[in-house]
Parts: sequence; structure tokens; C-alpha cells
Amino acid sequence: MTDTTTQSLARELCLKLYGEDPFAGYVPDLPADLQGWNSTHPTLARLVQEVRPRVILDVGVWKGASVNFLCQAMAKAGVEGAVIAIDTFLGSPEHWNRERPDRIFESLRLRHGLPGLYWQFLSNMVHRGLQDRVVPLAQTSENAAPILRRLKVKADLIHIDAAHEYEPVLRDARLFWGLLNKGGVLVGDDYPWASVARAAQAFAAEIGQELVVESPKWILRKPR
Repeated sequence: MTDTTTQSLARELCLKLYGEDPFAGYVPDLPADLQGWNSTHPTLARLVQEVRPRVILDVGVWKGASVNFLCQAMAKAGVEGAVIAIDTFLGSPEHWNRERPDRIFESLRLRHGLPGLYWQFLSNMVHRGLQDRVVPLAQTSENAAPILRRLKVKADLIHIDAAHEYEPVLRDARLFWGLLNKGGVLVGDDYPWASVARAAQAFAAEIGQELVVESPKWILRKPR
């Protein structure tokens, strides 16, 4: 069951972005598949309980496992809010490696050369009954940040999991830090990757804030 406050917040955000509800009239055409990595880490649930965010930005969502977990954590904590799910839904470079033994390439669900991850994500959200909590935003992080800034959308919790290379991770931290409310938390994933760790450390030094690591997550808090 969804409360009207959460429902109206998600729809308000959808109207700001689209002028309509992207879930309206959509019937899932794919079975549920919430495969992901580090998507149910206890750090995420703890931060939701602590910060009690009204708006969460999840940057790099793949099939939506982390979005689902964040929504569950909000519901469990009695938090009325919405998650904006940002992804190109085109996959990362490693997902396009057809020689990987885990056959992750097949998850792209290519159709005439175009990945179908967006439809897998949308299907997953509807299967989980999350239409009134989730706002999909099919964009690059470079585009999503200025779009949200122009609409004056800010967040209390931001989860970054879009790239593994040094420059893109540092860029995403810089872009989305400006969309974080004072007292909010930015949490990143994949700290065991050397390039991600370097970017997290560089950004922490740049903003003069303590970097906390709860591997594979890394955490930065914005002063009040």
C-alpha cells in the first residue's frame, strides 16, 4: 500500500521532468530480474534510517536492485520519499564484453543493436509495486545533474555507482555534491577498485571532508 504523500511526491517529480507519469499505462513485458552488485549493503539501509531522506538520487542503477532496496529501507523506516533512478540504461564498457564467462552481455537485451535495460528496469519496478516511489531518469550523469539543478531538485542521500574509472567517478562526485542538501550524505560503491578509491580520496581532499569507508561503500557527509 502506498501513502498519498509519497505518491504525490513521486508524481510531482515526474511532472517536473516529463509533464506526465512514465509508468502510466505501462504493463511489464519482462519477468522480474533484480540481479545486481552490492545492492543490498547494510550501509544503505542504515543511512536511510539515519538521514530519513525525502529525495534519494541513485546514480547508476543497472536493473534496479539498489533502487528496490532503498525503497524497502524507506518504507521500513517509515520515511515518505522518492528515489530518482539515473542511468543511461545502455550498460558500462565491461557489460559489452562478449567474452566474459558470466555472459553479462546477454543482460543488455539488445534489440537491433539497442540495449533494452530500461524496459527491464521499468518491469522490475512495476513487479515490485514501486511506481509511486520511483522516478526513472534515462540520462547520462553529466546531463542528469544540470537537468535536476535547473528544476531545483535536491536530495538528502545520493548513491553513486555509475562508473569505475578515475575521471568519471571524480566527475560524478563533483556533479552530484552540488545537488546534496546540507546535512546530507553521498555514498559511493566499488571502493575496492583502485581507480574508484583514488577518485573518492581525491574528492574528499578537494572538499575537505572525512572519507569513511565501509567497503565496498565510501561515504562523505555534507556539513550543516
